[in-house]
Amino acid sequence: MGVFDTLKCEYPLPDPAHQDLGFQTKNLGGFLDRYTILRDGRLILHRRPEPGAELDRDIERPVHGDIRIYDYLDATKEFIEYRVRFTQGRVEWIRRFEEREDEPLVEPT
Repeated sequence: MGVFDTLKCEYPLPDPAHQDLGFQTKNLGGFLDRYTILRDGRLILHRRPEPGAELDRDIERPVHGDIRIYDYLDATKEFIEYRVRFTQGRVEWIRRFEEREDEPLVEPT
């Protein structure tokens, strides 16, 4: 068990039934941050309010590489895992992880 970040995916997933899941990932630093992958494929970090800060801004995180996102469905006890490939800060593709296990994970930069 470790620390993870949470992620919402607005970008279309291969299985529309998973679109509204709240995913987790350990590939973005694991600081309990909140992220969203927007419909246009950009990754956004949602800033946490800091004491004394007047304005908090979301930050675009230009990732280049792969991240794994996952969730566990309590009702069916199914583990859902996707690999998201970012190229120059935009989603190139999203696949169920078990579909391409022969490819090594390219950690994001």
